[in-house]
Amino acid sequence: DSRMAAALRGSMRRMVATMRTTSVQNMAPAMAVRHFRAGKPTFAEAVFNHVDTPDNTADTPWDFTKENYDKINEIVKKYPPNYKRSAVMALLFLAQKQCETMPEFGKTGWIPLAAMNKIAKVLDMPEMRVYEVATFYTMYNRTKIGVHNIQVCTTSPCMVRGAYPVLEALKEHLKIGVGETTEDGLFHLMEAECLGACCNAPMMQIAGPVCNDAYYEDLTGESAIAIVEQLRKGETPKKGSQIGRHGSIGPNGKTVLLDGPQMPPCRDLDAC
Repeated sequence: DSRMAAALRGSMRRMVATMRTTSVQNMAPAMAVRHFRAGKPTFAEAVFNHVDTPDNTADTPWDFTKENYDKINEIVKKYPPNYKRSAVMALLFLAQKQCETMPEFGKTGWIPLAAMNKIAKVLDMPEMRVYEVATFYTMYNRTKIGVHNIQVCTTSPCMVRGAYPVLEALKEHLKIGVGETTEDGLFHLMEAECLGACCNAPMMQIAGPVCNDAYYEDLTGESAIAIVEQLRKGETPKKGSQIGRHGSIGPNGKTVLLDGPQMPPCRDLDAC
């Protein structure tokens, strides 16, 4: 019995070894052509690392305006006194919007390091906690960008409705790639995740002192370029649908709910 068991174990070992050899040989051609995509190290460093520039150091003078301090007081009131640091996201956004009106910071929507440090003092929280939030959310820009931040939605509904042709048209017209700013400092181009206007896809949002985060919907490459050129001339583009759509009504107009809403029946309370 022991000799038979030993022979069986030896046979099993030889069979397993043969299977391993055959498997590796069959996988070799596939492994030879398999490619892995990796993010650019420089981009990854830009996301998390801070690099001092003449207008972006810890010693750069920066403070909220009196109007924004009034807004901060109203925002902080929404939270219990021991949880006022919960307002950090709102204050980061407020700082970014303030920079859109500050010539010394390029009149672009971004958050200097000094602004983050000021927020930490206002909310009585460690500076590192503010940095953690600012580096986690892509809505916060930590380096100077263009005056008009063009954010093209490329999530699934916009994608199937032609978002990428719109994006490519803008890239070709502005002569920049995604994440870049034009040489004149006027335009910055981004891809954005869902902005919640799926019914009127494709669409883009433009941040800055003129558009103020307005939505531009039902776009084509031509209409997107026309909006850019209006901004270049100092004009204010028409917000919303670019094909005259009212709200989110379909291209065939209203097909249901043609009458106005009916009021629910109500008792004559005076007769009670």
